[in-house]
Formats: sequence, structure tokens, C-alpha cells
Amino acid sequence: MSPTQKTKSRDRDLVARCVHDPVAFAELYDHYFPYIYKYFLYRVGNTHETEDLTSRVFERVVAKIRGYREDKAPFKNWIFSIAHNTLVDHIRLKKRNKCVPVEMMGQIACAGDSLADAMIRGEELVILLNAIKNLSERERELISLKFATGLTNVAISEITGLTKSNVATIIYRAVKKLRSELDALGWDSND
Repeated sequence: MSPTQKTKSRDRDLVARCVHDPVAFAELYDHYFPYIYKYFLYRVGNTHETEDLTSRVFERVVAKIRGYREDKAPFKNWIFSIAHNTLVDHIRLKKRNKCVPVEMMGQIACAGDSLADAMIRGEELVILLNAIKNLSERERELISLKFATGLTNVAISEITGLTKSNVATIIYRAVKKLRSELDALGWDSND
């Protein structure tokens, strides 16, 4: 059984049990929380908003879990569709777009880093986040879905309504733009 099949099988079992067993929901929550949280953190750049949006997603999951249908979409796609829609609603409400601000770099740095490593990662993160700010809203969205959450292009296309080839093209061009800009700043993109 492939890792994808194992994940789908585990999710299928947990979703079926979630309806009556809070422990099963806790397992789903523990598995998906870091991905959902990171997705929002990259998009809104504020831990308070990220925490709020993440909890809204899981509130919606709890409210809608009985209506989830595996034949329509894998659970991973379903939960990220909820996250995507939550973010779209949030952006509409705030009527502004922003990425992770420079001030967030310390909160995203790995907790296990030494002080020197954390400072280096922080400086690199500032450069990267400033480069990401120069991408279009659509490019930032797809980059977040691809790299912050690890979703496949197929899953991203199902969530966003774009074709798989369009998703791949936009991500490819966005990464190329980022590389070009980072290279111009002296960043070694081979690291």
C-alpha cells in the first residue's frame, strides 16, 4: 500500500469514527493542525489571525464532518477546501491582502535552532518573504498551498477550480520569479 493510500485509509477510518468518537477527531486534528496553521501563517502573517482562522476551520470540520463524502474528494482536499474558503472569506472581510510581515520572522524560525542559526534563518526568511510579497495574489495562494501544506497540483486544482496544468504553470512561473529576484539579492537558490 502506498503512503497516499495509507493516508486515505487512515483518514477514512478516522472520519467514520469521528461522528461518535472524540478521540478519532483528536487524531485528525493533531495530524492536520500543523498544515492548516502553516498555510494560514504564510498567508496572513499574524499568529492571532492564524490561530483564529485555524480554529474556524476545525469548527467547520466538526459541524460538517457528517456530510463529508469520500466519493466527492479525499479528506485532505476537503479540509483544505474549507481552509481555502475560510481564507477567502477572511480576505474579503478585511479587504486587504498581506503576506507574512518581517516582524513574524522570529515566530516562524525553528524552535530547535541555535541563536546563530535562528538569526541566519530569520534573515533568510525576511528576504524570502519580501520576495514573496512581489508575487500576485494568485501566485501567493498557489505557492502557499503547494509549499506550506504540501498539497499536490491535482489537489490544488480541485480546491481552487483551476486546471491542473494551469496550477503547474502558475507555480512554475512564480518559483522562477522568486528565484530570479532572490538571485538578484545575492541569495544562493541552490541551498
